[in-house]
Amino acid sequence: MSEQEEDFAAMFEASVKARRVTQGQTIDGTIVAIGPEVALVSIGGKSEAQIEVAELKDEDGDIEVSLGDRIQAVVVSTSGGITLSRKGVRNAETQRELEHAFRAGLAVDGRVESVNKGGYDVRIARERAFCPLSQIDIARTTDPAVHVGKTYTFRIIEYRDGGTSMVVSRRKQLEAEQRTSADAVRTSIVPGAVLPGRVASVVDFGAFIDLGGGIQGLLHISEMSWSRPATPGAVVAVGDQLTVKVLRVDEGAGKISLGLKQLQEDPRSTAGTAASATAPEDAPAPGTAATSLGSLGDKLRDALKGS
Repeated sequence: MSEQEEDFAAMFEASVKARRVTQGQTIDGTIVAIGPEVALVSIGGKSEAQIEVAELKDEDGDIEVSLGDRIQAVVVSTSGGITLSRKGVRNAETQRELEHAFRAGLAVDGRVESVNKGGYDVRIARERAFCPLSQIDIARTTDPAVHVGKTYTFRIIEYRDGGTSMVVSRRKQLEAEQRTSADAVRTSIVPGAVLPGRVASVVDFGAFIDLGGGIQGLLHISEMSWSRPATPGAVVAVGDQLTVKVLRVDEGAGKISLGLKQLQEDPRSTAGTAASATAPEDAPAPGTAATSLGSLGDKLRDALKGS
């Protein structure tokens, strides 16, 4: 036994006689020593208890307490010393916090652990939750696996049986964020404005472009290119990031018309410029020769009339 382990054993043995506690009792204490496997917790007077270091670690395996920190734990054994556990206390605290978040509509962070039939397993703090496929994003996800391993912000939409049955939604959180930013986005959507956007969906007659804040505008197929494409899908795809020009805003109908070709060079104007550039410098302007001959004919006729 190492010197450090002997010190721990001596301190722990001395604490047994200092305070009488009962199994199942919840007590507060202060971390006074942290060893390789166990830590000592001062629980009042000269009384000290031990707790496994594993119970003082976070999900990443790092010790989340320091000397002098106070913790709350449950007495799980008094045989040969006082042994504590935080499992029950930590779970109860977590459940209270999650229930409060559910009732207050607060956002919580969660990590997507895996995908299964119908949705995702999400770990929030030390609890597990379920997120339906339709609630992981605003846009439809073609490959559900892309979300696995990522940490997102969720809203708890169902909380039952003391937290053992919990349903969460990332979509609700995203929609709330969009509503917050919608007012700022609307002020920038005016005819002539050039804005960034994301292709939200593609339909037969065009594409709907997400301009931010949940606001979408229509990019009609006739406004995509100067040469009309066969289908909208030949020009854009869902998820594409592009820059568009606001053509019209109908606030009454809530419609926004967008253009893409207006930010491209018009080939017709390019063709006209090219034709002008190839014309000989000394060539008469169109109609000039005919005008000159006509004037000469008029003069001859006038002279004949006078003779």
